[in-house]
Amino acid sequence: MPDSEDRAGGLVQIERSAGQAPLLAWATPLVNGSPTPTYRAVAIVDPARRQLTASAALEATFRFTKAEMRLAEQMMNGKSPAEAAQALGITIHTVRTYLKRLYHKAGVRTQATLVRRLLQAAQALPS
Repeated sequence: MPDSEDRAGGLVQIERSAGQAPLLAWATPLVNGSPTPTYRAVAIVDPARRQLTASAALEATFRFTKAEMRLAEQMMNGKSPAEAAQALGITIHTVRTYLKRLYHKAGVRTQATLVRRLLQAAQALPS
């Protein structure tokens, strides 16, 4: 039986020189019917380059509520669900409820895929 960590995707922060926000790298295993992933897809994003209008556009595109969008922003900035709960002043149970709603509205099943879809959508917005 494969190790569950082999099948898990996740976030890695890549530190940069002083004064620059870390880059975010999301790794998603590509299983394709195999019991263990052979390849991983990696998306690297510089959160500092996101436009301020991205949040409003994402909110409208995916029909997120204000509360869901606040959580989505936390996730896009590399926060874990527990860190997001603390930053937003809500319980982890509320975060999990919002995450389920975000997954449904974005048409995804995992946290890594959600973040990747949101970051891709934000980058595709016109300048």
